[in-house]
Parts: sequence; structure tokens; C-alpha cells
Amino acid sequence: MAATFFVNGSFVPEEQAQLHITDLGLLRAYGIFDFFRAMDGQPIFQEDHLDRFERSAELMGLTIPASREQLREIIAELIRLNPHALLGLKLVLTGGYSPDGFAPAETPNFFVIPKPFEFKSPDEGLHFMSVEHQRQLAEVKSLDYLLPIYLLRKQREIGADDVLYYENGLITESSRSNVFVVKGDTLITPAEGMLRGITRKHILQFAPQIMRVEERPVTLEETLQADELFTTGSTKRIVPVTKIDQKPIGTGQPGAVTRKLYELFLKYEQETI
Repeated sequence: MAATFFVNGSFVPEEQAQLHITDLGLLRAYGIFDFFRAMDGQPIFQEDHLDRFERSAELMGLTIPASREQLREIIAELIRLNPHALLGLKLVLTGGYSPDGFAPAETPNFFVIPKPFEFKSPDEGLHFMSVEHQRQLAEVKSLDYLLPIYLLRKQREIGADDVLYYENGLITESSRSNVFVVKGDTLITPAEGMLRGITRKHILQFAPQIMRVEERPVTLEETLQADELFTTGSTKRIVPVTKIDQKPIGTGQPGAVTRKLYELFLKYEQETI
């Protein structure tokens, strides 16, 4: 079945979903997005994602050309038109067709891309490459992914799956996900300098039921000495990180705490549908 997209007020077949080359998202990466999933026709944590999408738009000075209720209706129709058991929905808002190639237009471009996808296996550990970098406007889910895409070649050279950002000795996030450190009976995650993920938010709500939880500055050194490390995101849920810079974390295998939190997250997620 051909996919149906939403572009500037219309539902269109994927092959007709187009923007002009003067779009500021293309020319300057000026724009925002958010991504969430629908499972068996039910959107997961939709309101959290719409909250963040609206907040990102506000911080970037962009106006979403739809009310919250209209966004819900667009999403519901896209889910109906693209019937997949696991559907990703990417909402994108750009600076529009810039009059001078730099300043945002009065009218932004807004589109939604629905695509099926598969989860990364929670049983396979990831290998991170540490990179000293602080993402600009970290609280905004922007279109700017220049550095992590640039680093893909280096990642492949060392067999890494993704990056771990740190600045002044403190870790912040991965390129598209948050990170958590397990040390003893304590779960630790950075408090500042990163995008506040929706999966992260919900883990912080239920994890205190089984262990101590700390949001605070986290050094790269203590991360390397962690018992377990995992990353979180809408396309991942919870996935263990077993190596950084080719050095094992803990035993070098997915750990028991990570597995337990993954199981609890699955239960928690089902209760919210």
C-alpha cells in the first residue's frame, strides 16, 4: 500500500509530497520536528510529543498552522490511511519559503511523514563513540544533525553505532537519544544540556519504584566506570550500551537492571494506551 503524507493542509500520496527548494529547512536547517509512534493504531505518548513540538516551535519563533485538536485529527487520519502495526509519525515545521534565503517566511511549512519501522533489539548492546560537543539549543528538537551525520564515517571505521556527547568532562546525550548510568542500586541521568526525551520522562516516573534515581551532572569518567549504561528513545525504548570507544561497560554485556527497566517500561507503556 502506498504511503499517504500530510503537507501544508492536504493529505497526499508520498510521491506527490513536495516542497520548493527555497524552504529554509533545506537551505539553513531552520526547523523543528518531533517523532512518535503508533502501535496497532494507537498513538503512544502523543500529548507529551505534541507538548514538546509546540514548545520547540515557540522557542524557534515558528507558528504551527494547526490547533492541538487539529493536530490530533491529522495524526488520527494518517494512522487510518497508513495501517501498520508499528508506525512512526514525524511532524516537521520549517521556516518556510525564505524571501532572501536566510530570514524565515511569514508562513511556515508543516508536514507529517508516516513510516513503518522496527525496534532495535533490546538484547544487543550498542557501541558508543565519545565526542566532545555541546549541541546548540539543546532544549529544541531541531533539524540540525550536521555533526552526527558527519561523524558516521568515523563511527563505521571503529565499529560504533552512535555517539556519546560530553562537554567539560560531563556527558549530555547521544545524537538521537538520552542516556542513563546504572551504578549499584542507583540510576543516574544528566539533568542539563540535552533534549528532554519523552521516554526519559516516563522512565523517571516509574523507576523510583525499584531503585534510587538521580538527575545531576554525570562525568564521562563515572560513565566509563558504570555497572550498566543504556540509551532511551521513541525508536528504541530502552537499549543497553555495552562499549564506549571500544572499551566494555561493566561486564560488556546487557545488564540485569537494564532488562528489568525494559520489562517495566513495556508494562507501563501498555497501561497508557
